[in-house]
Amino acid sequence: MSEVDEEGTRVRFHADLHQLFEPKIATHHGRLVKTMGDGVLVEFHSVVDAVHCAVELQREKAERNAALPPEQRMVFRIGVNLGDIIVEGEDIHGDGVNIAHRMQVLAEPGGVAISGTTYDQVRSKLTVGYLALGERMVKNIAEPIRVYRVLLDPAVERSTIGATSTPRAWAIFAAAMGIAVFLLAALAWWQPWQAEDDASVALVDTRPSLVVLPFDNLSDDKEQGYLADGITEDLTTELARIPGLFVISRNAAFTFKNRASLPSEVSTQLGVRYILEGSVRRAGAEMRINAKLIDSTTSGNVWAERLDGAWSDVFDLQDKMVGEIATALKLRLVTSHQVASIAGGTNNLAAYEAYLRGRELELRERPEDWVEAVKYYERALALDRAFGNAAAALAWMYREAHWTEERSQVFALSQDEARSKADAYFTQAAKNPSPGYYTLLAGKLNMMQRSDEAIAAAERAIALDASDPSNYESLSMAMIFNGRAEDGLGYLDAAARVDPAWSRWRYLLAGLAYFSMNRFEQAVVALEKTAPESKETSYWDFWSSYPGLMVLISAYGQLDRHADAAAARERLKPYLAQAQVPEYTGLTAAVEFPFKNYVDLERVLAGLRKAGVPELPDGFNPKPEDRLDGDAIRALLFGHEIQGRNIKTGEAYRRVTAPDGTTVITVGEWSDQGSSKVEGDILCSVYPTRGRFCGVISRNPDGTFAQRNEYLFSLQLDRHEFSVVK
Repeated sequence: MSEVDEEGTRVRFHADLHQLFEPKIATHHGRLVKTMGDGVLVEFHSVVDAVHCAVELQREKAERNAALPPEQRMVFRIGVNLGDIIVEGEDIHGDGVNIAHRMQVLAEPGGVAISGTTYDQVRSKLTVGYLALGERMVKNIAEPIRVYRVLLDPAVERSTIGATSTPRAWAIFAAAMGIAVFLLAALAWWQPWQAEDDASVALVDTRPSLVVLPFDNLSDDKEQGYLADGITEDLTTELARIPGLFVISRNAAFTFKNRASLPSEVSTQLGVRYILEGSVRRAGAEMRINAKLIDSTTSGNVWAERLDGAWSDVFDLQDKMVGEIATALKLRLVTSHQVASIAGGTNNLAAYEAYLRGRELELRERPEDWVEAVKYYERALALDRAFGNAAAALAWMYREAHWTEERSQVFALSQDEARSKADAYFTQAAKNPSPGYYTLLAGKLNMMQRSDEAIAAAERAIALDASDPSNYESLSMAMIFNGRAEDGLGYLDAAARVDPAWSRWRYLLAGLAYFSMNRFEQAVVALEKTAPESKETSYWDFWSSYPGLMVLISAYGQLDRHADAAAARERLKPYLAQAQVPEYTGLTAAVEFPFKNYVDLERVLAGLRKAGVPELPDGFNPKPEDRLDGDAIRALLFGHEIQGRNIKTGEAYRRVTAPDGTTVITVGEWSDQGSSKVEGDILCSVYPTRGRFCGVISRNPDGTFAQRNEYLFSLQLDRHEFSVVK
């Protein structure tokens, strides 16, 4: 607007300031602290006054704009926070003000956004509604902040509904945050063209939102708690498949297990309107399910039912419950059995019960329970060979076991044996694909540098189970490796909607996304939240902290924070030892981060160079004049056959690389067909049975064709000598 008519814009802004803002602020007992260009900061001693003022400002401003031509309509965002502030003379600052500023960023043009501390005080005191956006990650604040949008529609007066964002929204989430006890309120608003952090406006989600709280086990046998947990999880998945219904994840719901919570508390924390709770009682062959659907805005029952039947009727009882809930919410129902038949389910009761026992043991996340979990999964699969969920669960557990010798030994297997079992069960899972299978497939495709296909697999997982945050996180990772980091952040928002609790893994993805967008400060904040020094609370924490530290070192390097980078390198050493990697180098990073586009990998490598991380392992460094660049590597290998030996083991080494990069390799008894790609001056290859390898090629000044050692191929842990034979 200023570019088109600078003076007119200034006049209109000051007219709004003097004719609208200042009178409203005075009416609601506020103090205009200062104007900042096109922004205004106001302090109130009553948070109700602050929000009331914001609402009246936006309503009156909308009326004034309606009488103006579009090019003269000045539209504002308003953010309100109840928080502690620092007072210096007439000025105020501190986190309380900063959060108000961030709330403004999250407001819609012409709208009001408020923090959770504000909402807690005003939710029943004003004639407006609220849209819960869940926890949001905002710049320079250490913990997630609950965010709500104020709804001016009289139809939703004094009610709170949930929302989810569009897939590519919210580029500001991935840094981690912290909230304190607040005393005063700060109010800030800016014009929409000042949208900081590239935040985009999420579309309002008008779908009814629901959480299935853990069903109580009322059976005399308390060991049958796995049945109640399993039925809870299945209902969550089935309800999430109903078109028009948003369902919170099993993970988020189970934080309320064994807790007495009011519907309003559950609604506030999870951002949902409806709550399904109940109990399961099984006595021999008979069972009873009691369930009720609660509207948190009234605490009244929308639907309640007691379902009696034989254990053999459990699938029909679940279908009936899903159907009746859909009817109560006036939603169209898809046929559950039709969906289950393509989602890796089973109709075999014994297989189903064995699977639920295995699931309960697996979710304890203790290696000592995994052996028993595997036994139950294998029993389930033996009872129904088409039970895709069980096959995917086994593929997942053996896949995780094969990464290190320590983890494979839990199952009394070697790493190669664990890998072989993982591959076999994955092949079986593919015959009856489940959401878990597609998530596994996306992970495999990502590591094979096939992120286009990984995106499609992750989208399929979401289609089959929209309530599982890991499916959105899987899609986020695929987007980041695909060069679409901003879209990746959007899917972390979607994950946070179904499960508001930010895990270390989610912080890793957020940090990697920020890093890929050259937003290194925000990357550091998020990656430090992978908490590498904190005690691991589950097996999965290692796989967040280990790569998280790798990217963190590069981020510190990019910021020229050399002391922090050196400290992070020391922090990484215990993880390297656990992963059986002697040294962190550029080649390690090239293997770990299979970006589709070399520019994204080079960003990591450049930061590592600045941080003092060597590109090659100690003792593997060729002279600069002997090392081949990317063009020379391509000319030497592509369209040729090479032969030689593995220097460490003496095994014969043979490699045939087609002009298009298709590669057939044999080392000793191992052979595979994969693909190769030159990335910068590094050669990276992907093999289905072994994964991704990256290395550099150099001339051996003392080598001869007769000895098949004219060139050296140096990888992180291996070196091959070879000559071109064809």
